[in-house]
Amino acid sequence: MRRHRLAEALFTTVLEVQDDQAVNRTACVMEHILGDGLADSICAFLDHPRLCPHGKPIPAGRCCRTTSTTLEPLVQPLDQLPVGREGRIVYIAPREPGRLLKLSHLGVVPGATVHLQQTRPATVFRVGETTLAVEPEIAGEIYVKRTG
Repeated sequence: MRRHRLAEALFTTVLEVQDDQAVNRTACVMEHILGDGLADSICAFLDHPRLCPHGKPIPAGRCCRTTSTTLEPLVQPLDQLPVGREGRIVYIAPREPGRLLKLSHLGVVPGATVHLQQTRPATVFRVGETTLAVEPEIAGEIYVKRTG
């Protein structure tokens, strides 16, 4: 039941699937193939939801019982990463068409490791051997998972 409801939450909140029948059908398959470790990862990614999209309770897992109330999100915008820390780019959500292509030409792509050097007045970070300075708006569109 927990894995089914977590799958429903993932499909509706992150992937924004609107077809309720498709969500339920796919969640039925996922509940049988998701292991507890992967279910805990999905739960943590979703910030330990208490209810599924239908308002039914999601039973707490081991990950929910071992977390504190001061957790930082698993994935966060680059400008929220602490200065001096590293993160791996998970995804980029540009507001302007063409920005994704420009960033990719500079090596700012999912999977790349970035090291944040400053956030004001511009966000300065290193990716590979390249140091870049971008506007805060652009840094807010680059989502990273902290690695160091």
